[in-house]
Amino acid sequence: MEGDAWLLSFNDAENKLINNSNRKKCLSILKTMRDRNLDALGQSCITTYHLKTLLLYECEKHPHDYEWDDYNLGDRINGILLQLISCLQSRRCPHYFLPNLDLFRGKPIENVSRQIWRLVRHFILDPSSLERL
Repeated sequence: MEGDAWLLSFNDAENKLINNSNRKKCLSILKTMRDRNLDALGQSCITTYHLKTLLLYECEKHPHDYEWDDYNLGDRINGILLQLISCLQSRRCPHYFLPNLDLFRGKPIENVSRQIWRLVRHFILDPSSLERL
């Protein structure tokens, strides 16, 4: 039929890949960081789905559960934030399952990378600040 369209949902696959409680905790921390540091500045163009996508890429780089224990969680968060900076600088955030689809297309992302870089620097210089989130 003319005008019909398909909706692709990757929710089940995403949930299976983010099955570890610390991976979910990581996403929660990233959302809190975004809400407290970016949304307050009117930089809300970084969505939960952007963060979840970058988490999936980090899961691919670090597939073992022990790489997501509490001891390594700060490293995983920094890795995701550095990925986010890279995506912002290249102005492209590829969808995890459909990498030709750019999640930043049409988003106003110009000044966000500077703010993210400040966050990363802050957390690298003061890792205990992650515990206060």
